[in-house]
Amino acid sequence: MKAAGYDVYLCCRHDGDEGMVSEVADGLARFGFRVFIPPRESGSGPGPERHAAIEKAPDFVLLSAPSSAGPTGGAGDPRAADLAQAFRTRRNILVLADPAHGDALAQDGLPGRRRFADWQRVPYDRSRTRESIAIVAHRLVSSSEVEERRFMRQVKGAAAAVALMLVVAVGLRAVPAAVKWWNRPTAPPPLPRYVLYWTAYGQRLQNGQWAALPVKDGAAVAGGDRVRLAFSGGSDGYAYVVARDSHGGLSMLFPGAAVRGASRVLAGTVYQAPGEGRWFMADAQAGPAAIYLIAGHDPLENLEELAEEVDAGNTAAARMELLSSTISGLLDGRHAAAPRPVRTRRGREVVDGLSPAPPPSVWPVPAGWSAAAPKPSTQTGLVSAVVELRMPAASAAESAGFGALG
Repeated sequence: MKAAGYDVYLCCRHDGDEGMVSEVADGLARFGFRVFIPPRESGSGPGPERHAAIEKAPDFVLLSAPSSAGPTGGAGDPRAADLAQAFRTRRNILVLADPAHGDALAQDGLPGRRRFADWQRVPYDRSRTRESIAIVAHRLVSSSEVEERRFMRQVKGAAAAVALMLVVAVGLRAVPAAVKWWNRPTAPPPLPRYVLYWTAYGQRLQNGQWAALPVKDGAAVAGGDRVRLAFSGGSDGYAYVVARDSHGGLSMLFPGAAVRGASRVLAGTVYQAPGEGRWFMADAQAGPAAIYLIAGHDPLENLEELAEEVDAGNTAAARMELLSSTISGLLDGRHAAAPRPVRTRRGREVVDGLSPAPPPSVWPVPAGWSAAAPKPSTQTGLVSAVVELRMPAASAAESAGFGALG
């Protein structure tokens, strides 16, 4: 297969751990990547074919697998020439390495080479390989530089095809038809910054009646209290609501269906989490520590995995790592660096100044709120937007002094 048919160049030792190389390649393939693995025969070194493959694959993953010959990274290691070529051609470089390997090439100490940024390093945990590979995939697809390079390759390819069509059209005296084809719109329309409109409701049982409880970031919640979120997006996109308790457990409040695509939301439509008039009840022993509302133009693979519950063996720590890595990598203007232009995974540029859809005029209000219902808040991001509601446990005095709001 030609190198142009690949998305990721997997740079690995010729005598490295075969099982680790296969597991990483298969894991990236499950996320939709086409993976190129260079020849791994002993003595196989850098050459024109490897350089061409690096130039035509926008993503470059340096894999540090244990070698029977011990730590390498010098001139005898073909990965050194591959990495130098990746830097020269400005590939999207990530390093997946176990720090215990002592791989010199995965460090920053080599002279004459730029340092790796923190986001370019992903630790390889052999006890949680699925999560390590998921983080690599998420950081690759979140890079706006890669999307920009892919978009420019498509533009160059389209220009070459147009030139050929013009030659044929002139030969056939069909210049008007060719001009019409040339002038057709090809670039996808831009998108505004992603905007979230949201509000939160709470209730506490007082004297046998449910009374309104204000819910905001930092508000104390006691065991038995119940919470519900309502939200709407300023653009069509994907949304997720995740509750974290004080013991590290996670609950997916939205989407409610464990199928891919259930996270799809439409601008101007109000969604509730949990849905169908239900409430999220705070457990008396492990009350909620935080609720996260995350939405954006693109689906988030880590949260899709949480929603689908594909791997029933996922531990609480593994699920928490998926959530944490997703939040830290969000292109929302507050977490991961977002060099301009910022593009979605489908190549659409996010442009300042474009107006999102306005918030809905009618919002659902639980019984008993009446005039005390909170007004929707607005959270603006870039490709994504996130709302975090931290909820410390209420003390006995705070619970006893609570009064109904309306």
